[in-house]
Formats: sequence, structure tokens, C-alpha cells
Amino acid sequence: MISVIFRTVVMYILVVFAMRVMGKKNLGEFQPSDLVSTILISNLTSIVIEESHLPVAYSISAILIIMALEVFVSLWVKKSENFAHIAQGKSVILVQDGVINQKAMKELRFTVDDVLEALRGKDIFYLEEAKLAIVETTGTVNIYKDPNANTNIKKAALPPMPVVVDSKIILKYLKISGFGEEKVHSILEKNDLTPDRVLLMLLDCDGQYNITLKEEV
Repeated sequence: MISVIFRTVVMYILVVFAMRVMGKKNLGEFQPSDLVSTILISNLTSIVIEESHLPVAYSISAILIIMALEVFVSLWVKKSENFAHIAQGKSVILVQDGVINQKAMKELRFTVDDVLEALRGKDIFYLEEAKLAIVETTGTVNIYKDPNANTNIKKAALPPMPVVVDSKIILKYLKISGFGEEKVHSILEKNDLTPDRVLLMLLDCDGQYNITLKEEV
């Protein structure tokens, strides 16, 4: 029991010290290297506390090595932009002027639902409202709302629903919008389109729609 208490106290002090030295941010702001080092330190700490037969020095040495590597990476990132892109990646524009960057979606392995969820998280339901959406190296999506959106868009009582996603008609969202499947086909026919060419179609209860066609990416 005394051994467990001693190990816990030692590892707690060491991990707090390591986090201070490495300058850890909020979890949502972690770079890939930050997250890896934190996971490794966490595992090393739990192992030495649970496995009483292992010398504490083993974990201490490993944590100190991780600290040194993390500090080295952070310093080198500041000196080399190319290394920074390799170690941390780079920001990517996901939406610009209401248009989804499908190449970026593919590179980031984002789905249409991921894009819509990010927009809704910023109270954006009409795609035209998104002036710029950027995926940061931490994975967070920062969005700048079009300042003219409030005057350019006539908003309905209910927000637009994704009634067509990746060529599939989503009946449950059609019902929320107050329309049937024939409404979708009518709009597509009007635009000389078929569902298989549509990446995303948004439709509100007033019948206003926005269609994003699939691109070759």
C-alpha cells in the first residue's frame, strides 16, 4: 500500500512537471505530437503504479525522453515551415463562399454530415451563410459567417434539411421539411439533374433549395 502511494505521488509530480515543461494546451487544441506524447506518458504512469515490481526509474526515464522529444519537435517546428507541415499538418479550407471544397473533404476524410455538423455548431444552417470554414491542424473547424447573409437569405420557419446526401434521398428530412419525394425529383428535373450527380441538396420548408454537385476529386 505504501509503495502504491509513493509511486502515485512521484508520478503525479513528474507528469505535472512534464505538462508544464511541454506547455500542454487544452485537449481540443492538441497537435498530433502533443496527443501522442500525452497518451504515452499516461500509459507509462499507469503501468508503474499498477505494476509494483517494475522500478519507478524505468518510467521516469521514458517520460523524460518523451519530454525531450516533445520540446525538440516544438522548437524545430518554429524554425522550419516544412517540418511543421510534416509534424502538425496544415490548415485546410473546407467551405468558401458557401461552396464545399470536395477535394479537402476527401483529403480530410470528412463526410457531408461532418461538414453540416460543423456548420450547425456555429448556428449556420444555410450553406450560403458560410463565408469561410477552415479545418485547423488540431482538427477543429473555425467558421467565418458571411456578414451579408442576413440580408441576402430569406430564412424559413424551419431550417433547410439535407434531403439528398451523396446521391441518396433522405426521407426523414423530407418529412421535416413538409415535402414528399416527388418534390426532390421535381427540383432535380427542373435543373436537368439526377440524384446520382448530387453530393448535397438542402431544402427548407419554404421550398428554397441549395444543390451541391459531385466533383471528380
